[in-house]
Amino acid sequence: MQEKPNILLILTDQQRWDLLGCYGASQCRTPHIDNLASRGVRFNNAFPLIIPCAPGRAALFTGRYGHITGVETNGGQLDQSLPNFATELPRAGYNLGYAGKWHVDHQKNPSDWGFRCKRDFPKYGYPASNINMPGIKSGAQKDSQIARNYLDYLNEKNLEPPELIEAFYAQGNPGQRNRELHGLHAGTIDHNFEAMVASETVELMQAYAQEEDPFFIWTNFWGPHSPCIVPEPYYSMYDPKSIPEDPSFCDTLENRPYVQTLVSRYWGIDPNNWDEWAEITARYWGYMTMIDDLVGRMLSELETLGLAENTLVVFSTDHGDNMGAHKLFEKGPFFDEESFRLPLIAAHPECHQPGRENDEFVYLQDLFPSFMEAAGLQPDIVPDTQSILSLLKGEDEPTGRDSVYCQFNGQIQEHKSRMVRTRTHKFVFNQSDIGELYDLENDPHELHNLYGLETHKTLQESLMQCMQDHMERVKDPMLGEFRRVRYIY
Repeated sequence: MQEKPNILLILTDQQRWDLLGCYGASQCRTPHIDNLASRGVRFNNAFPLIIPCAPGRAALFTGRYGHITGVETNGGQLDQSLPNFATELPRAGYNLGYAGKWHVDHQKNPSDWGFRCKRDFPKYGYPASNINMPGIKSGAQKDSQIARNYLDYLNEKNLEPPELIEAFYAQGNPGQRNRELHGLHAGTIDHNFEAMVASETVELMQAYAQEEDPFFIWTNFWGPHSPCIVPEPYYSMYDPKSIPEDPSFCDTLENRPYVQTLVSRYWGIDPNNWDEWAEITARYWGYMTMIDDLVGRMLSELETLGLAENTLVVFSTDHGDNMGAHKLFEKGPFFDEESFRLPLIAAHPECHQPGRENDEFVYLQDLFPSFMEAAGLQPDIVPDTQSILSLLKGEDEPTGRDSVYCQFNGQIQEHKSRMVRTRTHKFVFNQSDIGELYDLENDPHELHNLYGLETHKTLQESLMQCMQDHMERVKDPMLGEFRRVRYIY
């Protein structure tokens, strides 16, 4: 057995933490990911340093906050001088592999960083287009390399481009009526571009199984991020009529920042018709079960190749999805648990207590120093995160955190906000808008904004001091503004 473990990092996009069976989901089926959790550790309090997509992924790549990486929004440019997975792990003898979406940086692709990567998908790189999925209105430009990559995969597998048979377009916003929110395509799971991601991951495993050196393979699915376009049986797997209304769907958003109302309207989904939301949710669940089946393929191959006994497998996502909670869709200028809290599952070959839960506060981006330590490198090379390798092994070790701190710098609308969360409360500072304060023990669905209430003044001041402490620690550029308005906010 190698002294250093192989590392397989599986990342989805926009994954609700409570959608997995191992996190208590009773309807959406994810048996392979659940089995992974039974072999390792499930983290109940995992959060990102920064949201949404690219900022969170760049932060994972480096272990640093967005104002350090340079990727503060989805169009940011990564500071190329920062230590990252690609610069550090090869120093410990690791082979690098990459499959799927990138969305870390707009300057370099995985192969530019030295990852063995069959196909680069620059930027967000959504691969479906009219040349590889006839009938789709959104997606990649048909003459782009991104679209051709997916078409090449289909040709390699002797598969015809799957036609989009039906799709749903929300009608409430004329500016968004040509964007599929969900759809059914012809063919099988192998016709879907997510199968391409799994296939390329398997090829990387097979190639590196012949090598003496350990590998780090980073697998990135596009889903279950919308549009939720899947084949049967996944499209019809879940009956929308069986999906109960979200407990916070009743929220009017009247006592929340107005930008959240704008974002709710942006997607054009009927805010008063749960049936429409249930239809979208059913396709989202189907998408997740399809991804779970592909995760199963990869884990099965790991076993077949004899690599499972020395491979650290980690499953997580960049952020969640409100999916109707508070009448909000996807992610955005809100820190609700549905879009902010993350699933994080780790199966380490040296796991001491398989199937255990861990309630410590951890960040997704703690994986950067954790992987450094697993590789025998110095784990404390970054100040924003800390190694949780012992926790990944199932050991009991406190992180020393009694709160987490997250940044947001805009998505859809120009808006900056900061969030601090303790075990019992959450406070959000919204630039140029009202704040948010929620009692997570007595109001777990965050329906009652306590911001500004005299009865909670002392609590609010305490949480604002906690936020300022975090801002000072990470040298957040919003610190000066926060200090100036803190006592009148």
